[in-house]
Amino acid sequence: MSQKPKPAPTALSAQDWVRAALRLIAKEGVAAVAVESLARDLGVTKGSFYWHFENRDGLVAAALQAWEEDQARDVVTRYEGIEDPRKRLRVMMAAAFEDQENGLLFAALSASSEDPRVHPVLTRASEQRLAFGIRSLQALGFPEDEARRKALFLYASYAGYFQLLRAMPEAVRRVSDLSAFARDLVDAVLPG
Repeated sequence: MSQKPKPAPTALSAQDWVRAALRLIAKEGVAAVAVESLARDLGVTKGSFYWHFENRDGLVAAALQAWEEDQARDVVTRYEGIEDPRKRLRVMMAAAFEDQENGLLFAALSASSEDPRVHPVLTRASEQRLAFGIRSLQALGFPEDEARRKALFLYASYAGYFQLLRAMPEAVRRVSDLSAFARDLVDAVLPG
């Protein structure tokens, strides 16, 4: 009786490598991205990596681009369709705090902001997010200066929350109702 041959392992796509790199960045930062350890984690040889990327820097650049597209441009697209700006801010902030994976990735990238590859991507994404918050607050009647202050307060709260989650996860996770947390935050900047 002959044995059936084992199926060949599924080839990894460039996106598979990018997703693995983003997961690693979220856990350990940009400096931790290494082809050998990623290949080991993915159960493939380093040769699989070189089908898609010239080197580690190519993977880091692709990962940063993927994050920027998802978390900057797409964030605006996801929420700008909500016509009521008060509801838009509430929904956006609740979703931002509940998306722990991307929040931790943002915190890891922020911690690596001195990296010349990370800095411009992080700056562009943050500027787009802040501009969206400012526009939403202006739609509620706040003058530009006040809208800018309030948007910065909301964004700084988001950034700080995920930095604290990286630094002291058990203490931060004691706040179990993130929807209420986000609601309280929005209520702090909106009248009534």
